[in-house]
Amino acid sequence: MLQVYVHPRCSESFHVYQLVTELGLLNVSFVNTELDPFGALSKGVFAVPAFEKDGKIILQGWFTREDLLSLLKEGVIKVSSKEEAFERLLRSVTASFTVASAVYVVGDLSIVSGSPEYVMSASGAFFLSGGEEFLDYAMWKLRETEFASIEEKLLRSIAANFARDAYWLRGSIPTRRELENMGSGFFETWLAARASIGRVFVPHSYAWEDVRERMKRAWSYLLEHIDEISPRVREEQEGIPRDWI
Repeated sequence: MLQVYVHPRCSESFHVYQLVTELGLLNVSFVNTELDPFGALSKGVFAVPAFEKDGKIILQGWFTREDLLSLLKEGVIKVSSKEEAFERLLRSVTASFTVASAVYVVGDLSIVSGSPEYVMSASGAFFLSGGEEFLDYAMWKLRETEFASIEEKLLRSIAANFARDAYWLRGSIPTRRELENMGSGFFETWLAARASIGRVFVPHSYAWEDVRERMKRAWSYLLEHIDEISPRVREEQEGIPRDWI
């Protein structure tokens, strides 16, 4: 039995549900993370959809349609090398807002190394021959990878999820002009709060000057791109039925 952790307002989660329904698969069940967030976190789920088999999260974050079909039909995906697995991990970091926001605010990729479950499942290394050796390789690569090499993708994730939050809470997404009238302070507060994990992780412990500088860059990126992001987010959210899970 394959369990899939999903969120009711996540378009990728809904896509998995549609595909499972289309294929008529009976060996797949769904867990609504909105109703059981601590259960999901206890498993190492930091992105949805996430896939669990035999009590382990085996895949989450970034994956292709081919990966999804292979996993649903055969229970495995193809990952050919540790280099490929690490590239998948980087894509997953930028694809998950929970992870992307924390990494961005801190400015350090290596903070994800504290969760081996996340590193293995977000990279697909569970399916890699000799995958148990991947953790050491990933820890080294996370320390060595330049933050600047993924910054724009992190900013894209943050901006899109700001738009989603605004849509969920307000029913509309502010325009650039409206954001400029609000000023950057509310956005910085939003980002600091959303990057925090309760009081377990609060970015205020880090050099605040550096954090504020990254927040300013995120604010500039949001202003520059919000008007092009808004229609896509609105269309995405309006395409998800409210009662599918």
